[in-house]
Amino acid sequence: MPRKPGETHKYREIADDLRRRINAGEFSGDGKLPSERVLLQQYAHLTKSLMTLRQGLTVLRDEGVLESRVGRGWYLAEWRPIVRNALKRLSASQWGDGRSMWDVDIDDRTLEAADVQTETIPAPADVARALDLEEGTLVCTRNRRYLVDGVPVMRATSYIPEDLARGTRITQIDSGPGGTYARLREAGHGPVRFREQVRCRLATPAEVDDLGLAAGAPVIEQHRSAMRADGRVVEINRMVLDASRFLLVYDFPA
Repeated sequence: MPRKPGETHKYREIADDLRRRINAGEFSGDGKLPSERVLLQQYAHLTKSLMTLRQGLTVLRDEGVLESRVGRGWYLAEWRPIVRNALKRLSASQWGDGRSMWDVDIDDRTLEAADVQTETIPAPADVARALDLEEGTLVCTRNRRYLVDGVPVMRATSYIPEDLARGTRITQIDSGPGGTYARLREAGHGPVRFREQVRCRLATPAEVDDLGLAAGAPVIEQHRSAMRADGRVVEINRMVLDASRFLLVYDFPA
């Protein structure tokens, strides 16, 4: 039967009720939900379709509330969201003292930068525009995938004008304590201002494979520009985050 205008999707009603039950502590023992067969019986008044039930479960998975374990069923998610506070992590008192900006985000959790690649290439047109360079001007790229507690959570690609990166550890796999910004500051190009643009979208097939996502999972695409005192953009960083793994926090002074 077609859905009436204004009527809630059945899978959303299932998700809303499961969320209510979870918040009420119904599954707080071992964290395991009933089997899909049992859940379908419980929600028979809403649907007889296993696909509709799974759509409801997927909503909660994408919110980071549930996780699917192959061959074992659905469980309350054990993942602790990474609290990403932009103002704290971008403070010069963080990277300027040789610490990783990730220290603000992950506390005592394990961080790994995997598949780190650096190369010098002609700037693509969109990167050249963002860095206010002529198209084809050389830029140094740093491409890496970040894992927290062994779980892929982000792919980040940085672009730094080659004339600023030349002769620094920015061109090496290990950029040293404090990372790119500390090396730029040592070379006299330290950033003093940042701008971030954030949007949510569905993951591409390549991102699904790279970050181990479910097909159609949401990601956060985050673009950051770092500028030195005279306004020159010294780095563009393009990041793709698994949306279910992060909580973005922005503190604003009064």
